Amino acid sequence: MAEIKVRQEEIEVAGHRFTVTHIPTATSGSWFTVHDACEVWGAVAIDDLDGTVIGWRNPPGEEVRAPMEEAIKKAFGIPIKF
Repeated sequence: MAEIKVRQEEIEVAGHRFTVTHIPTATSGSWFTVHDACEVWGAVAIDDLDGTVIGWRNPPGEEVRAPMEEAIKKAFGIPIKF
């Protein structure tokens, strides 16, 4: 069985700090779980190659969704589509 390594980065959105864990997949898309010390807030699938957001599991409110997506892309060096 192949070894799978995950990577974590911290982001700040709307005055709150979150830890984001990158979970690689077999395709170009990856899952990023957003959590703090006590709770998992959600998970977003993002295409590593072009930054397309594929979808959310337990998405945050509209007011922080785009800033959170942008912060995750910046922290992990994923292209930001405009």
